[in-house]
Amino acid sequence: MNIGLDWMAWPKTSQGMMILCALTWLGMSPTVPVLGQNNAGVELTVSRTDMAVGQSVKLSLTFVNCKPTKLVPPDIEGLEFRMGPSTSTSTQWVNGVTTSEQRYTYDYIARKEGEIKIPGQIWETTQGSLKTEAVRILVSPSNQNLAPTAPPQGKSSTQVNQDLMTIIEPSKRNVYLGEPLVISYKIYNRYNGLDVREYDIPELEGFWKETIEDPEPRWVPELINGKRYNVATVRRIVAFPQQTGTFVMDGFSLKGSMRINFFEGREMNATCEPVTVQVMPLPEVAPPSSLGTFNRLSVQQALSADSVGSHEAVTLEVSYRGAGNLKFIQEPTLAWPTEFEVFDSEVTDNISITEKGETGTRTFRFVAIPRSPGTYTLPALNATYFDPLTGSHVTSEAPALALNVGRDGREGTQAMTYTHQQNVQMLNQDIRHIALAPSFFIPRGEVPWMSGAVMVIFSLGPVAFGLGAWRRKTRRAEDRDRIGTRKKRAHRALLTALGASEKSGTLDASAVGDALEQYLMAKLGWERSAMQRNAVMAALQSKVPHLQPAWLDLWTACDLARYGGTHAQDSALAERLKNLAEQTENAWKG
Repeated sequence: MNIGLDWMAWPKTSQGMMILCALTWLGMSPTVPVLGQNNAGVELTVSRTDMAVGQSVKLSLTFVNCKPTKLVPPDIEGLEFRMGPSTSTSTQWVNGVTTSEQRYTYDYIARKEGEIKIPGQIWETTQGSLKTEAVRILVSPSNQNLAPTAPPQGKSSTQVNQDLMTIIEPSKRNVYLGEPLVISYKIYNRYNGLDVREYDIPELEGFWKETIEDPEPRWVPELINGKRYNVATVRRIVAFPQQTGTFVMDGFSLKGSMRINFFEGREMNATCEPVTVQVMPLPEVAPPSSLGTFNRLSVQQALSADSVGSHEAVTLEVSYRGAGNLKFIQEPTLAWPTEFEVFDSEVTDNISITEKGETGTRTFRFVAIPRSPGTYTLPALNATYFDPLTGSHVTSEAPALALNVGRDGREGTQAMTYTHQQNVQMLNQDIRHIALAPSFFIPRGEVPWMSGAVMVIFSLGPVAFGLGAWRRKTRRAEDRDRIGTRKKRAHRALLTALGASEKSGTLDASAVGDALEQYLMAKLGWERSAMQRNAVMAALQSKVPHLQPAWLDLWTACDLARYGGTHAQDSALAERLKNLAEQTENAWKG
């Protein structure tokens, strides 16, 4: 899937301007571009948000569809003004509307360590007073560099490349069981000409989800902490938690390419940082009749007529209106008079899934036929639900309804009593099934499905399914954390390698040394190219400081024995390696 900008630049050459003016004068252009003065604004951007004391930073003031009436360099505490401004002007034509920009750039030098806040400032322009957004800059000591700051506040990311990021943005971080939350999957991009080839939306376990039908994703410009980003929302879902606990959302990644020149391109990849959502249990025990978690849920019931004749059909509609997972509401249990013949209900949903969640109405329509005249009362109907706004259970009540049933005018009609179709009762038992002779395989008087062998056979399927699901979940967890899996299996792999060498008779100093290096590579999560002795010893000093000298001695002994420096016994080296690995497993930190 490609996400591209649909902006067309205004012709900037003199030849292009002449052609455009000629077409407009001849009437060949259907519309004349109009300056978008109603979209005037001022933007403050910075060249960097992380720097050291003594380094320079450029502050740019961009006036869109307006001009400043008075322009002075901004006075910012912690930044020393050096020179400026340098000016530039640009014009763009987008969908028949011309947008002009005038940019003034100033040079500053950081003189203060710590966080420098550039507050929002008001500028007088030809379109009135306009205000810029606040910007935050982090300044480290002159001999240090701070890590890059992720663009959106509250949406952290540990990626090195801050110009291309994927973000999982939940509308809430703490929700009650069944409370909906909107999860947005966004791409933040500062490159020109980025082609997003594919992106992977992870599975969301423990939630019932509904996808919001949005148009095709498009880049939307957004100013974040003094930097301009193109932001694309690739998917939004409404999720309803079905279990309590802490849920981690991760795995949102993308693959793309960026065109460097006509003949060359560069592969681009990005993966988001996991986001945690806490699902809390309900603060109070739910009543048996509770429908779940909803916002502003109400119930109503209405009859199609107040008076009907006997043997004439009447319709009762029961509607639930509110916000939440309305599709989970089941058919209500109604207390019908025994003189009514009631048919199965018809369900109608009018539900919208938007950025605010799932809202709408679920309606149950019942058709009933009264068989006897009289005045009947349909009792009131209650709907109890948990409201996350108040943190308690709330009850909505639909008032009782009265129905007058008259005679249908037919002579000789005798009143009869009817019950609900689903409440069929056995009144007479005069006719019984003839008991046949017992089967050869089933003893007389024994229920076949209660025998031990049959129960074991029937339980094999669920047990096998549960084991398969557990194994698949374990494999998914291992695939997501390959480094952690290698660390857990390091000790087992070491014992297996030494045991195989002993059985094959090839246990020597070289085999012990290889097993030692393989074990340390797995525990540290390193590749072969990073296995330098000084680096390994420094890592062991932070993980198992009291065992680091023993590892250094064992490594040296293996190297001396491998290259003929000593005549240490291979079995003794292997035993030392086993004992040291077991001590490391017990004392490993992190």
